[in-house]
Amino acid sequence: MNLDTDLLRELSDLFVSDLRASQYYNQLSSDERASLEHRLAKDAARGSRPLLPGALPEDIELTEQVAQDELGIQLPNELCEIFAEVDGFSENGVSLYGAEQDLPDQQAYGPTLVAENLSLWSLLPETAEKYLFIGDSDLWYFGFALETKQYVVLSRSSLDRVHSFGSVAEMVNDMLKQALRIDLDGDTESTPVPNNAADR
Repeated sequence: MNLDTDLLRELSDLFVSDLRASQYYNQLSSDERASLEHRLAKDAARGSRPLLPGALPEDIELTEQVAQDELGIQLPNELCEIFAEVDGFSENGVSLYGAEQDLPDQQAYGPTLVAENLSLWSLLPETAEKYLFIGDSDLWYFGFALETKQYVVLSRSSLDRVHSFGSVAEMVNDMLKQALRIDLDGDTESTPVPNNAADR
């Protein structure tokens, strides 16, 4: 399964709409606003999604190296492929962690995979080296169970498994639907985990 490009386009359009309605945008000079609009139009003309880019190959390589060095984990190839499509996002309480970036002063544009896992493993030691967290929401943690190699959703309050997915793309598509507040009722792509199968 691949990422749903319609959902990615819709999220990109939402980001652009939010930008244009922001105080930041309204305070730009007419030249700065024209320059920004030119960049957005150029991105769209190239077929990329404005304000929702994929990670650069060197950032994906850096993420793989830092994950190995700091977490002791080899990232699943399909997760690296997701980074090439979308380098994380945060919308409506749903976050997909992005690739690490080699930026000055250790700044990043959003939550990054390795930094978030180091933080969560420290806060929730029972998850350390058990899950690679890929994202979160107000109610859920989205992760990769390292032992079973399954993409799972954990309850944020209990850490019980509540869903599993056949692929990371299926999980990210679900996250995109949640971020866009698309009704998930009747969605049969994700598999609920039976109560007796929830193991932490």
